[in-house]
Amino acid sequence: MKKVLKWIGIGLGVVLLLLAITTFYFKSKFENLADRKLDPKVTLFDIPSDSVSIERGKLLAVGCRNCHGNDYAGSDFFNDPGIGYLSSPNLTPAPGSATEKYSVEDWVRTLRHAVNPLGKPVFVMPSESIGLASDQDLGSIIAYLKTLTPVTKPLGPTSFTFFAKVMAGAGMFGNLYPYDIIKHDEVHRIQSPPKSTQPDYGAYLARYHACKYCHGESMNGGIPGDPLSPPASNITTGGNLGNWSLDQFRETMRSGKTPEGKMMDAKFMPWPGIGAHDDEELEAVFNYIKSLPGLPNSAV
Repeated sequence: MKKVLKWIGIGLGVVLLLLAITTFYFKSKFENLADRKLDPKVTLFDIPSDSVSIERGKLLAVGCRNCHGNDYAGSDFFNDPGIGYLSSPNLTPAPGSATEKYSVEDWVRTLRHAVNPLGKPVFVMPSESIGLASDQDLGSIIAYLKTLTPVTKPLGPTSFTFFAKVMAGAGMFGNLYPYDIIKHDEVHRIQSPPKSTQPDYGAYLARYHACKYCHGESMNGGIPGDPLSPPASNITTGGNLGNWSLDQFRETMRSGKTPEGKMMDAKFMPWPGIGAHDDEELEAVFNYIKSLPGLPNSAV
């Protein structure tokens, strides 16, 4: 009996040791990802200064307010005792803000490659989609952001709990560093199709707004990579959207309320940014979605 208990004790000790090693491995993995020094090639382009371009940038930047606040001065991205605290950076040129001393190269590096001026990977920032904006559109966004009124807003320091770091290192929050999924050799000299109501222009806008990130590669729904986001709906013609008219689609993107009476949460479905587009562009997105194969709801 004593031998049995001895071997059970040894077995439990081995299991606990392996668990501890695995735990610290994932914690270290997460911390090492954040500490990398990166130097992607940055291709610069002209930043416009005319009022039309700046107004275009203002429209395209509406979606940025979901995370950075209506004043673009940052906000609490999440604040959970079990996970930790993370704020979004202040994008205004206020003293001490993240972008106070940003050069054009810094803006392009961050938005296209998800790397900050210090060569560190940017956390969570959806550069994998924003960086797919054309040179002209991205230049307009940068031009607009450079005109923002400085706003000073104290935000708490980023901190994560021990177990949040372990979970992140294990991939339980999805890919937190867009640098790792961006095709860096392909995000240079990007052009968009001519503005129209055609599906190809709608596909361009859908890429910018990262529709496939939540709704899946086939757009028929799925579960996002992080545990905080709800399952995304099927937006092919195989889902409810297949029954919507163009007018209903436009109204949904501008009010946040679907024809079925559901109010969409802008924190997870960035309808304000999409709804900021004019009728022609919304029709292009609608036509693109309608051109996709109608699929049943994803079983994922």
